[in-house]
Amino acid sequence: MSGLTGVWITGPSRSGTSMTAGLFAAHGVFFGDCGKGDKYNPKGYFEHPELVSRVETQVRAGWPDAFWKTLRSEGWDGGTWGVKRGPQAWPWVRELEPSLIVMTHRPRPEIAASRRRWGRKNTARAIAKAEAALYRIEEVADCPVIHVQTDQLVGGNFGSFVGALSLLGIAFDAAAATGWVDPALWNRGLKS
Repeated sequence: MSGLTGVWITGPSRSGTSMTAGLFAAHGVFFGDCGKGDKYNPKGYFEHPELVSRVETQVRAGWPDAFWKTLRSEGWDGGTWGVKRGPQAWPWVRELEPSLIVMTHRPRPEIAASRRRWGRKNTARAIAKAEAALYRIEEVADCPVIHVQTDQLVGGNFGSFVGALSLLGIAFDAAAATGWVDPALWNRGLKS
């Protein structure tokens, strides 16, 4: 399926990957049937079950053909596609040949507070491990990598996101962006 335009959004958990993926979806990027949100993330996670299942079970047989088949069955017409998953998904995502990787960053204390609220343990170690993995991926990636400071997106500064959209050939829609980002959802994770 080489030659297709696609984006992978990745970063430490609770760093704003879902919000960033939702921004891409609000601009027409197809993520497929990724399920609904929950009390921690009411707008949804944008994690495709086919990718999540493969990463969690470490099953490589039939990948990535099964992903493309599933995406087509969900209504994908061959346009720009997107996937979102942490850096541990790199071996699978690499085979999808994304044309862009977007890495999300958020201040570590904010990630830690959100992770504690979510019931996660080993917070500092997990964050450091995920950030180190991002930089290792960037060293070997064969496509552009854009770093997005998600707290800036919440503050209305969409500069890095606009740059990412431009690389995908998509025009920025300010109304779609500001309509998607909800600072109230973002900031509630800071109280643990």
